[in-house]
Amino acid sequence: MKHERFETIDVEKLNIVDKDGTIKMTLFNRDHIPPAMMDGEDILPGHRKDWPISGIMFYNGEGDECGGLIFGSEKKENGEYTSSAALTFDQYKQDEVVTMSYDNQNGVSTYGFKIKDRPKTPLPEQIKRLQQIRESDMDEAAKQKEIQALWEGSTQRAYMGKNEKGEVLVCLMDKKGKPRLRMLVDEHDNPRMEFLDGQGNVLYKLPPEV
Repeated sequence: MKHERFETIDVEKLNIVDKDGTIKMTLFNRDHIPPAMMDGEDILPGHRKDWPISGIMFYNGEGDECGGLIFGSEKKENGEYTSSAALTFDQYKQDEVVTMSYDNQNGVSTYGFKIKDRPKTPLPEQIKRLQQIRESDMDEAAKQKEIQALWEGSTQRAYMGKNEKGEVLVCLMDKKGKPRLRMLVDEHDNPRMEFLDGQGNVLYKLPPEV
């Protein structure tokens, strides 16, 4: 095996591949954001094309995208800016199920850790079905009902982080993505725990109201 050593390398995109050419990892800048590959196809043409990001994309043994690390920022002439970073891991043949992220919009920050459920139906099948629904002759109400049923099972189940209000919280959701248990320390350093029903109503809280 030939081994070469370099002190510095400047590159806009770098692919790590197996001997057969199957891609395993890509390092990229903003001008070379990779497509969302699954089953050898770009399943979301144009996705991320104009995002102000660079990063690393991960691929599984079949060359499917399975997560990544992205980061970037953008500042307008009027001084407004956005800055973000995220590390994600995807379910097999599906979307992300574990996410650690940071987002800043003009000084207002949110950051935390998310856990999500994904259905067993492969993501490419869902995307093709979505296109069929959108191109169908169904009325808009029927289309929305079909789309809602299509994405059933894609729900956030847990969050731990800090929100735009300055609250540090842990929130656990049910299978429908509805918050059921919420623990937090608010912006005034007051702790609180809440148990909720499926409609978002607080059933019990600690400390109890007096």
